[in-house]
Amino acid sequence: MREYTVRFAAGCLFLWMAAVPDLRTREIPVWIPASFAAASLAANLFLPSGIDRLELWAGALPGAVFWLLSFLCKGKIGEGDGICLLVSGLMSGLTPAVLLAETALILAAIAGGIGMWTKQRRVGDKIPFIPFLAAAQSLLLAAQIVMTLHT
Repeated sequence: MREYTVRFAAGCLFLWMAAVPDLRTREIPVWIPASFAAASLAANLFLPSGIDRLELWAGALPGAVFWLLSFLCKGKIGEGDGICLLVSGLMSGLTPAVLLAETALILAAIAGGIGMWTKQRRVGDKIPFIPFLAAAQSLLLAAQIVMTLHT
């Protein structure tokens, strides 16, 4: 198995573990991102990697931007969304983290549009974002597995 596949699978596990409480209570227990962040930091520091170390550390940047936006937008973007994207980026690196954020934003926009079209949601309604991150990570994992099988 390739290293990216393992990293995407760990990110998938992390995001689905965070998505379940986010859907129920709109809050994430602190131990979930804290434990995965610690494991990711330890892996980035101590395990041999075929991925450039700077790429791995830079993976936190998209999440840091989301986290900063949550403060600047006064809660319109949840802090947990930025934290989860930050931790996921530490696991996979900058390029996959940007791809994850873009894919999740597109999925959320589609779901929000469908919700408005079916009149189940209105403009300004909040929707939990972490399930879209988890779904996007699942899609990236599936794509990575398919690419691994064809090489």
